[in-house]
Amino acid sequence: MKKLLSLILALALACGLAVPAAAAGQADERLAAVTARVKTTLDLNTEDYTEFYGNLDDDLLSPTWFLEWSGEDASLSVSATEEGKILSYYRSANAAASVSRQGLPSFPANDRESARQAALAFLDKVLAQGETAALDDTRGSAVSLGATRYRFYGEIRVNGLRAGLSFSIAVSCEDNAVVSFYRDDLNGQIMGGVPSPTAAVTAAQAAQELRATLALRLEYVLPEDSTRAVLRYLPESGDAYYVDAATGALVNLSELYRQAADGEFGGDKLYAAEASADAANAGSSSGGSLSQAEQEGVDKLEGVLDRDALDAQVRALTALGLDDYTLATVSYSVGREADADGVTPVTASLRYGKQVGGSSWRRTATVDARTGELLSLSSSAWWSEDGPERTVDAAAAQKTAEDFLTSLAPDQFGRTALYNSSDALENEYAVSHSFTYAQKENGYFYTGNVFYVGVDATDGSISSYQKTFDDGVTFDSPDGVISADAAVDAWLGTYETALRYVRVPAAIDFSQPEYEPLAAMGYSYLYRLVLGYQLERDDYLTGIDAKSGEPVAPSRGNEENAITYDDLTGHWAREKIETLARYGVGYAGGSFQPGKALTQRDLIALLVSTEGYLDRSGEVEGADYLYERAYSLGILKRGERDDDALLTRAQTVKLILDAAGYGPVARLEGIFTCSYADRASIPAGELGYAALAQGLGLISGTYNGTAAATRGQAAAMLCRLMER
Repeated sequence: MKKLLSLILALALACGLAVPAAAAGQADERLAAVTARVKTTLDLNTEDYTEFYGNLDDDLLSPTWFLEWSGEDASLSVSATEEGKILSYYRSANAAASVSRQGLPSFPANDRESARQAALAFLDKVLAQGETAALDDTRGSAVSLGATRYRFYGEIRVNGLRAGLSFSIAVSCEDNAVVSFYRDDLNGQIMGGVPSPTAAVTAAQAAQELRATLALRLEYVLPEDSTRAVLRYLPESGDAYYVDAATGALVNLSELYRQAADGEFGGDKLYAAEASADAANAGSSSGGSLSQAEQEGVDKLEGVLDRDALDAQVRALTALGLDDYTLATVSYSVGREADADGVTPVTASLRYGKQVGGSSWRRTATVDARTGELLSLSSSAWWSEDGPERTVDAAAAQKTAEDFLTSLAPDQFGRTALYNSSDALENEYAVSHSFTYAQKENGYFYTGNVFYVGVDATDGSISSYQKTFDDGVTFDSPDGVISADAAVDAWLGTYETALRYVRVPAAIDFSQPEYEPLAAMGYSYLYRLVLGYQLERDDYLTGIDAKSGEPVAPSRGNEENAITYDDLTGHWAREKIETLARYGVGYAGGSFQPGKALTQRDLIALLVSTEGYLDRSGEVEGADYLYERAYSLGILKRGERDDDALLTRAQTVKLILDAAGYGPVARLEGIFTCSYADRASIPAGELGYAALAQGLGLISGTYNGTAAATRGQAAAMLCRLMER
């Protein structure tokens, strides 16, 4: 129980300024008081609500009230502290169950900026004295078509400084009303209050102290889409530190948390988990002759070894120590692509098991199903005092591992060196020693080519094995590499030395009466806030280029499916095309080609993109999906597909209005009129579509239905319809 309570404290971190004294008064009096405070804070008029409930979580550290109003038209839920600080807010309308969308979606009723201002106004109401909100405008900025709310995220700062508090808020697209809000709070587990935000130590001084905590290693890294590895300084993982802003002392925050945990609980047994295995592909004959596809599938298994032959191949590797293990299952897995010789690879997973001290120990060997070559090995076992004694030390295990790897891949293993290892005897519950060997070139490691091997500490057998090795990788020269000090300086330069409030675990002073009940509950520590400096960075970086000294960022791929075009300058439809693009509607590839004649596939791709699917393939398979969606949305009927057919303006109007659900009305005859300059030339069968296009603002002036449509015209029509 003590461990559970402490874990909840450490993980939740919903900390507060001080443990409050027990709330005075009866529950009804307390509810009345907190309700009045909440209504004042939110400026609530609750006359239209017919029911109200107040529930109390009377936690010693942080009492929280849950207030619920409900009425015929809407309901409202608020959680708040005893003092009336709003922790969460949720408002919902009691509307009839929504129905699935028919036709094309529309743009949100209000723009994001007006919703942003509404969110800020709400935050001004609910934040306490000394708190301010900083919106993260890079998160949640994308808004989908048909969205009902804008979402905003950010952090709550105390005295202008970060304190590890986040919030989220949602604003209705319809009326800019806040519909939900949630925040973290300093509520209940912080002792000693909030320190002054004034630092006695400068950021420059703190940066020099923090520089000593940064460690980089020089290794080869293979850039994306390259076969030549280059040298980079990579960050070593380590503890978290801060510099006390009052004294300038460098403090190991991770060590403080370890000390707090060690003083509170000892830790449970850690058991090794069995690696997930491939599912068996079982099937039965359906009788009769096989189709061509079925026969081709059968042929892919040609030459694979049967169960007994595979078992014999694996057991021949005596280093695996399978004498006491029983083979339980064998499963075959067929690759999806053939190799350079046209052969489809097939692997087999053999699962072995034995009973040790009432526990099941398992090993799974994955091999080439045709040759029996070992591809990987994993084990599942846990050690206890009732099990076999761990008699194999790390040195003996390392020799076993190296002998085994030499026998399997002498040339490749000969190019590696020991990268890291773990000693099972230094871990109370570990069964196996583990070793990682990485390729070493020019004196530097390349972890893209590695061997992983484990050795059972009870019997010296190989318990795990995996290899990743590409002989085609070449290595850049180490000439011109910057010094380690220069690399650390460059790495330090990617951070901001930020002044903030740091949560530090601290022993509870049980001599204080308000804390005395915590002793009986198993608490030994809470937290205090310390003004300190920490290194912070918004962007993720992988390291420092070892020759240029420049930071290296990972490839990000396509940013949130963003659409941008390079050929809209000066085009009359640019605004409409870019409006669609902001909502993910349009074409991939970077160019829109607004003056290009519109094909049927072009328009179908544009319409289907309103559902969030952006066709990037340009291939027949991509078109097949587009048209399937078009059929399901009622835009086209099967048999009407003609990918490259050039569309007229009238055909474009018809497909857009059919997609929007106006088709049944547009096809009614004798009820429409319109005022186009060329009204007399519009066929009776098209008049309904033409009239709706004018009334909805898609086209004005001249209808010109027989003229060839362009991609720019189609986008403008669609945008005008969705803006309504």
